[in-house]
Amino acid sequence: MTERRAARLGLAVALVVVLAQLGVAAGWSLTHDDPTFLGLTRRCFEREKRLPVEATSGDPVAASASGGTLRVIVDGALVTIAIASSEREAARLERFYAADDPGERLDVLGRYVSLWLRSPSAAQRQQLHDCAY
Repeated sequence: MTERRAARLGLAVALVVVLAQLGVAAGWSLTHDDPTFLGLTRRCFEREKRLPVEATSGDPVAASASGGTLRVIVDGALVTIAIASSEREAARLERFYAADDPGERLDVLGRYVSLWLRSPSAAQRQQLHDCAY
């Protein structure tokens, strides 16, 4: 076998391996969905923090969040969490909530906009921040 033929054979084998890896990766992506931020947050509250999670109702601002919304009871305090898909959307949600002057009850952390029923303690806020992704 000549050097040129060996080089072609090696290149062909490498190409087949790369194409096989791309095929496996594409198949994996199509059959396995990555969890959403809402799913990750819900799982954190339920499994790690052992806190009750509820569906959000009666809050049109939270319902408009493209990333989803949920309600959690953190150490006896109810909080509605709206998850935005961008910082810009989070700012929009914050403006809508701020129109009712919630004061310390409004908490924004990245794309997470949270409205507490009553002003939270530092420990309650920390539990919420622990489940922000």
